Amino acid sequence: MKNNHAVKVAILNSRQTMRPIGIDPWITNTSLAVRDAIQRGYTLLTSVGMNSWEIVLYFASRYKAFQKIYIPLQFGQEAGETKEYYIRQFRLDKRLVNWHCIKVENMDSDYVRFQTRRDNKILHDADIIYPIALRGGGNLDLIFAMFRGNRFEENRDFNIKYMHGYRPCKIEINPDCIDYGIDKALDGYFIHWTRACNGPWPDDTYYEYYDDITKSEERYPRSALDTLIRIYKEQILRASPRHYHKGISAVAFSALPPTKAIRLMQWRSRYHEMTFEPYGIAIEKSTAAELGIRGVFYGNPEMHQYLEKEDQPYFQGIGTKGFWMPEKEYRHLGDIDLNLIPSDKLKVIVWQKEDINIMGKSFGGEIHSLYKKIEKKEPIEEINKESESSTLELFD
Repeated sequence: MKNNHAVKVAILNSRQTMRPIGIDPWITNTSLAVRDAIQRGYTLLTSVGMNSWEIVLYFASRYKAFQKIYIPLQFGQEAGETKEYYIRQFRLDKRLVNWHCIKVENMDSDYVRFQTRRDNKILHDADIIYPIALRGGGNLDLIFAMFRGNRFEENRDFNIKYMHGYRPCKIEINPDCIDYGIDKALDGYFIHWTRACNGPWPDDTYYEYYDDITKSEERYPRSALDTLIRIYKEQILRASPRHYHKGISAVAFSALPPTKAIRLMQWRSRYHEMTFEPYGIAIEKSTAAELGIRGVFYGNPEMHQYLEKEDQPYFQGIGTKGFWMPEKEYRHLGDIDLNLIPSDKLKVIVWQKEDINIMGKSFGGEIHSLYKKIEKKEPIEEINKESESSTLELFD
C-alpha cells in the first residue's frame, strides 16, 4: 500500500433508494472504489446524512482507511460530543480520522442547506473524484460539472449508469388474495403490527446497519419481516416514544381483527413509511390484561390535561389529519418481555405465504398468513425526482 495521504478523494453517488441491499450496483462499485483508493494510499472525504455518503464512511471504517469526515454541528452543540457519537456509530479508529464541522442553526430546518454546503465543500477540497452513480441533472451532478477540470482529476473505473428503479416502500393489499379466515384464528387477541425501519433499529449502530445491508441479497435487512424476526430472537417487544406525548414510551396494539386493520395500513409520505405493515404479534387478551395492556382514551387534545396522571399515558388525540378511533388501540408502557408470555398465548401474522417458512426458523408457534395465495407482482419503478438538495450554492 502506498502512502499518499495528502491526496484527498471523494466517492460520489446521487440520492439512492431508501431501502438498499448489498447487491445493488452502486453499493458494490462504491466498495471497489474505496478499496482502490486505500490501495493507492489516499485519504477519503466522507460524510453523514444520506446513505449515499454514509456507505462510503462505513466502508472507510471497515477497511481502515484514512478519512476526513464532514459533519453537521448545531449551534450550542459540543464538537467533541458530536464526534464521539459518530465514532461510536461507525466504529471509527480515531487515529485514522480528521474532521470538518459545518455549522447549522437547527438540523431539522437546515438539513437541505447542510447537504448543499457539504457537497460543495467536499468537491472543492477533493484532488480526485470517483463518480459512481450520478443522476444526470441532479444537484450533485451539477456541482460536479461546475468544478470539473478546474480542481480535481477523475477516476471513472467504477462509474455506472444511475438507476431510477427503486424498491417500493408503500404496501398495497390485494383483497383477492386475503385469507378471510384469519379473523377467526385471531379472535380474542390484541395485535401489535410492525413496519420496516428506514435506517438503523432503535438500538442499532450505523455500522451494524450498513454491515447488514452489504451482506443482504434478497431483501432489505430492516424490512417489517426482519423486524418481526428480530423481536423473537431478542424476545423483547421494544417500546417507542414516536407519536406519543413527551416522556411516554409504549408498545401499541390494536383490537381490530386483521382484515379490518388493513384499511388503517396507510402510506405516510411525511415519514416515508406505512403506519404499519401486515406483519404482527398477537397476544391473547386475558394474558395481555395481566401484562398491563390497557385501552386508550380518545378525545380532543385539550382533554389530556384533565385526565388523572396515571391515565394520561393512555390518551390519544382524535387527530386532525387522520381519525384514529377506529384503530381500537391498546398500549403497554415500556418494553414487553416475551419470555413472560406462555407460547400458546402468542401468535404471529405475516403477509405472504412464503414468509411462513422464513418466520418459522425463529418462531415455533402458530404463524398465520394474511394472504391465502402468492400474489404475482410486476417490478415497480419510479423516477426519483427528488434532488440531492433543493438549491445549488457555493460553500461558505
